[in-house]
Amino acid sequence: MDSFYDGSSYNQETVRFYDVAYEGAQVRVIGSFVESGALAPLEGLRPRSVVVLISGQINQSCARMVEALHAPLRQPFVITAALPSYVGALDVVIVVTDDGGDEESLKALITATQRGATTVLVGPVDGPLVEEAPSDVIMVPTLPTATAASPSRTIASLTAILDLLEEDPRIVADRMAHVADSVDEEIESLSPERDELVNPGRKLRMVADGFRIVHTGRTEWGNAIANVVAGLWNKRGLVCGALDGEELFMALPDLRGPQPDIFHDPFLDEDARMVPFRAVVWAEEEPGIPDAVAQFCDFNGRGPLASTLRLIVRGQSATVYAVEERDV
Repeated sequence: MDSFYDGSSYNQETVRFYDVAYEGAQVRVIGSFVESGALAPLEGLRPRSVVVLISGQINQSCARMVEALHAPLRQPFVITAALPSYVGALDVVIVVTDDGGDEESLKALITATQRGATTVLVGPVDGPLVEEAPSDVIMVPTLPTATAASPSRTIASLTAILDLLEEDPRIVADRMAHVADSVDEEIESLSPERDELVNPGRKLRMVADGFRIVHTGRTEWGNAIANVVAGLWNKRGLVCGALDGEELFMALPDLRGPQPDIFHDPFLDEDARMVPFRAVVWAEEEPGIPDAVAQFCDFNGRGPLASTLRLIVRGQSATVYAVEERDV
């Protein structure tokens, strides 16, 4: 056991990979939850609106991801930071937060429940929020061993709820099990034991090293993934930005900056040059931008949710690897 914490690059990466490794399991928990019938109050429901009360930028990006996957929606899908005043018995209210002491979310759950809305909490394992929530609130489970927020759990939870409004729960549960298997397959390819030749997450981290990174996409789907991954990178200290494809194309001259001076001497001249720019284009086989990197996972045999979560997990895994710590 001591060797696991011996300070080597490999073992540090293994520890950081811990939560990434459980993303497939987080989806599998949601599938089992659907299969158990715990979400039965939502089956076949025709709500006036589905209100997602969200906390945190990454969770908000995950909700936008779900919105992109389900467009066009049968009913309004309202992503908000505050409970709308119109909420009542005709609505579904989903609270998504990672803070077990989130008092505002607790108040919103109580208010929405008192107004007769169907309420769901996608929250942490424990805390006052979980303990004091009204008994009518449907509590979406999470892995008790997880130590960080799970994008896969947030996306799978919101997707399962929306799907249950339209589909048989057995179909939804089976789909979640299939998605979980697909995500686990991606996670296996991202293992810290694999080098950059066979590890797409490590390769992505290496091609990003030394560049100002902007995540982007050329479709609504790609842009939504880019925003989720950008949030995950920033949270782990890999400072980056996100722009949709059209915005990025217009901004390319400014992002690239002035052309390098061929007469620049790094030993004699002041080093005032801009750090070079590189785009990561999500959900595309080819980047379509010079010196950019494309990240792709086809739908064939996987489906849009599985492909989405595989790409997000890949982007998430890149935050595990520290290029300067590796001995190559």
